Amino acid sequence: MVEYLVVGAGPAGLQMGRFLHQAGRDYVILEAEPGPASFFRRFPRHRVLATDDNSLFEGVPFARYSKRAFPGADDLVRYLEDFARPLNIRYNTRVTHADQYEARHVILATGQKPHVPGIPGIEHAETYASASTDPTEYAGKRVLIVGRGHSAFETADHIAATARLTHTVGRTVQRIVKDGNGFVATIDGSGELRYDKVVVCTGFRRDTSLDVPHAHVVTGDSIKAIRHAARALHRTLEAEHHGVPWPHRKMRNRPDSLAATVAVRARQIPEGLADVVVPQGGHALIYDEMPTTERNGFVVTRTQVRHYRRNELIAVECRLHRKPLERFFSQQLAVPCIS
Repeated sequence: MVEYLVVGAGPAGLQMGRFLHQAGRDYVILEAEPGPASFFRRFPRHRVLATDDNSLFEGVPFARYSKRAFPGADDLVRYLEDFARPLNIRYNTRVTHADQYEARHVILATGQKPHVPGIPGIEHAETYASASTDPTEYAGKRVLIVGRGHSAFETADHIAATARLTHTVGRTVQRIVKDGNGFVATIDGSGELRYDKVVVCTGFRRDTSLDVPHAHVVTGDSIKAIRHAARALHRTLEAEHHGVPWPHRKMRNRPDSLAATVAVRARQIPEGLADVVVPQGGHALIYDEMPTTERNGFVVTRTQVRHYRRNELIAVECRLHRKPLERFFSQQLAVPCIS
């Protein structure tokens, strides 16, 4: 029996493990591969990251490993290996179902896997995970790249110097037919076009194979999103199971003070989380980056401020600039807000 079982030693599992380790909790991280960061040992295929914002909380800055705006993926692997060293991790331990081990709390940090859309004939194409990374393989060829995200443009940029033509399209591909040594793709608005190669680069989706209702999930589309989601989950678990109050700060309960703070914070709040402002007489308490839900007080997201009273939504403001926010708070503070 362990108190916290974390499945996966990628950025999400390592970040969650670091929080549990520092809090002195009984935990273990299980990883199927012989080392951490198995996703980044394989992806991106051309070994260049899309951003330099790859630091996790409570560790040394990633900038010590690379100063480049677009660092190498191997730099991130080294960073995550060092981040993992003090943590309690069991490698070469594959989890096949969430209840395989006894644990009070199961946290799934199983990362993502390549996504292949249900386009007729897609099985004839190569995928981002399987296509060659040797540019000479595409020399003089007409290449269709299905996808409009990082993996698609990364692939297009890598082969553009040698390929005769690269055509990158998104959801307009209707069908792919194998025709001899080539392919015929039906594309909405363009009709039937012939290619020598088709590569499917349609991004990644979270691995849901272990999902069960009682398990907690840590995920995100970037390391920035992952680290904030992990911190929010850890704070939730600490409050619910260990009586540790959610971190908060005080400020003056005035429309101008609230408007100034919210106008700045709204641009910094990660997707899926919210700041919660609870007025209490002459001051207000601000709880940073909580899971978005109905809470008494003002719930601040990247796009709006919602005012709840007794869990009932009573007002919304979508103009997150100081003057509109000051008018909004002036009106709403005249309405009793029960915390």
